[in-house]
Amino acid sequence: MSAAPAAIDGAGGLVPDPRRNAMALRAFLCQNVAIGSAFGSFGVIVLTLQARFGVGRGLATLGIALAVLMMGVGSPIAARMIARWGLRSTMLIGIVLSGFGNLVLAFAPSFTVVLLAYALPIGLGLAMFGPFPSSVLVARWFQPKPGPAIGFVNMPVLVALVPLMVTPLVFRYGLTGLFCTLAAMHVLLLPFAWGVVDAPAGMVLPGPSAESGPSAASGPSAAPGQAAPGQGRVLSRPLFWFIATGSGVLHASGIAASSHIVALGIESGLGAGSAALLLSVMGTASIAGAFGSGLLCGWIGAPLTLTLIAATTALAWGLLPATHALAVMVPLTVVLGAGGAGVFPSINVLVGERFGLGAAVRTIGLLGLATLPFNFGLPPMAGVLHDRAGGYGVVGLAVAVGCGVIALMFLMMARLPAQNAAPQPAST
Repeated sequence: MSAAPAAIDGAGGLVPDPRRNAMALRAFLCQNVAIGSAFGSFGVIVLTLQARFGVGRGLATLGIALAVLMMGVGSPIAARMIARWGLRSTMLIGIVLSGFGNLVLAFAPSFTVVLLAYALPIGLGLAMFGPFPSSVLVARWFQPKPGPAIGFVNMPVLVALVPLMVTPLVFRYGLTGLFCTLAAMHVLLLPFAWGVVDAPAGMVLPGPSAESGPSAASGPSAAPGQAAPGQGRVLSRPLFWFIATGSGVLHASGIAASSHIVALGIESGLGAGSAALLLSVMGTASIAGAFGSGLLCGWIGAPLTLTLIAATTALAWGLLPATHALAVMVPLTVVLGAGGAGVFPSINVLVGERFGLGAAVRTIGLLGLATLPFNFGLPPMAGVLHDRAGGYGVVGLAVAVGCGVIALMFLMMARLPAQNAAPQPAST
């Protein structure tokens, strides 16, 4: 991270700011605790939740779906909070909410309370201190090329590590012990988040839009009257819906891959252990994919990076249902895992390039809401299509075609000039 751009001083010159690496580490920890505690633990405890509360498999898996739903719904809320109160306050509130949600899960008397905990304090909390605000933080500190830093922050290391501790914790202390441990992780994160500084000294951050009221600008040195574009202006731009469609399809194809890869492997003739290995391979590849996509954004730009992700995802989905050899399925699964994890960092960089840093927070928040139909629609639609077609061949073809179209869309975008999104120095 040492090659990151320097901060901008009041005279318009570049000066090194040693705090930028500390901000990247804080953002990395926040993103990992958010995603690792929720998503890294849930897949391991589904059966335990089902047995404890006597519910069916479909209802038992609804909790994490509600968390994803509220993350999307909560993204515009988090964006407004960032504009009013700044990143540090927003992230601290999110950590407290998510930690409280885990305490509720530890002592939940009914499954209704479990679902409410995943939906409200946890889902909303993740929107306030998870990938979205963490990426915004490093995007501000690593201008004008934030791609590698955003990729680093979004490496889902704890998603791979948390499952390793879940089984022994549940075996010895039950679900109560597990969720208390996850709540404690949030408490330990608070001092790190307290050290968050919204932006380097001298960077002019946009003030709140007219819709937000006459509150203070979201940053230490925002210029009076410099407002971020309003929600209506963002939504009225065709470019927003262009990006929403592309990111929605790519995100949803990644979710569908992680949801169906084990079943696809078993249908292809693999044993249960080998099929589960594919899911592990996908999770490991996502760590490299998140960081690698950030590097690619710095080298070739976000549109071409997303073009590459979409094209390789289409290729992997097209070939995976047609093979029955583990040696072939593993590299294809690596492609899907790496590509799926690379979408969010690349979209963050793309939004900064095309909408400008001032509008990035609001735009990414709105994207979280706009892509919900894709994230919730494609994975179950893949299941329905599988049942009607009697296999994953048609599913793979449909997803491959969709991702191929998205690859062409982003390739077209790469030929269009980007807005100069570099932050303006403060006036002297």
